[in-house]
Amino acid sequence: MKRFLFLLTATVLIIALASCGSPPTLKTDFSAMFNTQIDSTDYAGAVNKNGDHMTITMKEPYTIAGMVFDYTDSGLSIRSNSHSTNADADYLSDNSVPGALRNALLYLSQASYNGSQNGVDSYSVTTPYGEATMTADDGYLTEITEPHSGLCFKFSAPSKPTEE
Repeated sequence: MKRFLFLLTATVLIIALASCGSPPTLKTDFSAMFNTQIDSTDYAGAVNKNGDHMTITMKEPYTIAGMVFDYTDSGLSIRSNSHSTNADADYLSDNSVPGALRNALLYLSQASYNGSQNGVDSYSVTTPYGEATMTADDGYLTEITEPHSGLCFKFSAPSKPTEE
C-alpha cells in the first residue's frame, strides 16, 4: 500500500510540474510585414529587427513607398531611391510611422508575459511614453500598440531576421 501511495504521489507531482512550464519567450529579433492606419490612410511596410539594428522599409502609401529607415545604435539613415541622409533618430517625430514603430519595438526585450487566451499570448512593456500592449503567436509579434501615438501595428509573416 505504501508503495502504491508513493507511486501515486510521485505521478501527480510529475504531472503538476510538467504542466507548469515557463511562459513563451517573445522573439526580439525578427522580420515581418506590418500595417497600421493614421486617420484614413493605410501604411504598410517591412521591419527587420536584429539586436540594436532595425530597418523599416515603407511599402504604402505610394507617396512614401521605397523609403528606408535604418536605425542603429549610432543613429538613423534615411534612404529614398538614390538619395540618403543621416540623422539623429530623436529628431524624427514620435507620431510618424517609423518613429512610433521604433519606439514600440525599442523595449521589446523588457516585455512581461501577461497570459494566454485562445492560443494568443499577451505581453506588456513600460516605455517612457506609457505601457505598450502586444500579442504574439509562438513568440512572434502579431500586434503592438504604441502608447504615445496610439498607433496599432499588426504584423504578418514573421520570421528570423535577415542580415543586410
